[in-house]
Amino acid sequence: MNKLNDEVTESAQPSYSAPAVDKAFEIIDLVAGEMAGLTVTDMAARLGRSTSQIYRIVVALHRLDVLHREEETDRYSLSLKLYEVATRRPPLQRMIHHATPILQRLASETDQSCHLAAITGTSLVILAQADSPMPMHYTVKLGSSFPAMETSSGVTIAAFSSQSRQAALLDEFAAPERQEFNERFHQTRKDGFERRESDVTAGVINLTKPILDAAQQPLAAITVPFLPQKRMRLTIDEVLEKVIVAADELTSIMQKI
Repeated sequence: MNKLNDEVTESAQPSYSAPAVDKAFEIIDLVAGEMAGLTVTDMAARLGRSTSQIYRIVVALHRLDVLHREEETDRYSLSLKLYEVATRRPPLQRMIHHATPILQRLASETDQSCHLAAITGTSLVILAQADSPMPMHYTVKLGSSFPAMETSSGVTIAAFSSQSRQAALLDEFAAPERQEFNERFHQTRKDGFERRESDVTAGVINLTKPILDAAQQPLAAITVPFLPQKRMRLTIDEVLEKVIVAADELTSIMQKI
């Protein structure tokens, strides 16, 4: 009798739909991958919806400070609001708290900028960063979001992830590209880190090491976008060693929490 009641209760549960919420997250996900931002017309075309369907949602997201509007171009980009909300999560707060002095020390010792990043969905988000003390340096804006598989941090995190998570991250790629990524995953796992020329910025060499939890699953990654220049105190090999030490230190801390 109890089983029957449970089945009736379960089948009677209504299936709720919130189209406005669905549209809002479609817009957020779309805009997150566009560094230059998008107009309402651009969003409507990309999402296959009418401008009128998109406009009210965009205005609401702008009013809530989720989207930032560039007045001169009427383009919208993602603000730091969601980053600020996400980083209120205690586990993430703890990792950022412990990572901050480690990154600051790494930047000071290597004369290179560095950052901590994690994957959410198929995007990579910059959680913390420290600037190089050098007058000229390369840095990534805090809270920035990028397609995960276009970054060394994202690929390194994926390399140490489960096969199901890797499959989800590679779902949009063609078979030859998936094969290339899988070979890259294998090499990264073998080395324990990735050292690779940036696919985005010429002259920059990314040095990346994952942060692992107690189950050896990746939480995030530390990356130094190494920028060669005169008066450097350390070679790239020496900087890589510092990256490994910093990542291992944060891994050790996170595995004890």
